[in-house]
Amino acid sequence: MTQPLLRVDNITRRFGGLVALRDLSFSVAAGELVGLIGPNGAGKTTAFNVISGTVPPSSGKVLFDGRDISGGPPSRVVALGLARTFQSTSTYPEATVAENVYRGLLSRISGSVVNRLSGRHDWLLQPDGVETEINNILKITDLFAWRDAMAGSLAYGLQKRLGIAVSLAARPRMLLLDEPAAGLNHEECNELARLLRRLHQEWGLTMLLVEHHMALVMALSQRIVVLVQGEKIAEGSPQDVRDNPAVVEAYLGAPDYAHA
Repeated sequence: MTQPLLRVDNITRRFGGLVALRDLSFSVAAGELVGLIGPNGAGKTTAFNVISGTVPPSSGKVLFDGRDISGGPPSRVVALGLARTFQSTSTYPEATVAENVYRGLLSRISGSVVNRLSGRHDWLLQPDGVETEINNILKITDLFAWRDAMAGSLAYGLQKRLGIAVSLAARPRMLLLDEPAAGLNHEECNELARLLRRLHQEWGLTMLLVEHHMALVMALSQRIVVLVQGEKIAEGSPQDVRDNPAVVEAYLGAPDYAHA
């Protein structure tokens, strides 16, 4: 049996007397696009924080490519090839779009201080290849036209896309996407879906997607994990999840949810 790229193994996370995650287990195979859904307070962001090394699990472990990454630190997790985006825009507003992507490249530039500290040896860039790599990332994310614009001047949807571009600069093997469609209008959501499909199909990027936009999740995900109050209540194909009575009762609600 092929070893999964990511394995979350019986994770529990407590904050004082609050149990945010309870005995959570699931896996993501290389090249797979998996959705992680649930109502507000279900534990999705806590799960991302544990997986990305921002907070340690109270018990259980997280394995990435067979390595135990439980408890991080996040810099080591990123160096191993697991990157994350955030719900809010996380760019440098007073730097240009290209400069923002450059910051994401630092761990890959051969001989740089950041590269020596990160210990990365895969996807290394020679200094004379940096401009080409920046341009390639901006082209695949449809941001090349704004290359020299200040990040803070971009429309909100473009800033969210720039956050993905910065994450891609580290050349991750897997990307954790934390509500990438939050605050986007209908057309921006369609553009986001096209981008994620392109990254999945052309780059072979493995993805774990947390999102409340159910039409987007159902259209993109090959498999979906459902959390409610910190516990997994279902896992399966989009159709399996859509038809699961426990999921409908706890989260999806009326049959026309996908149009919300």
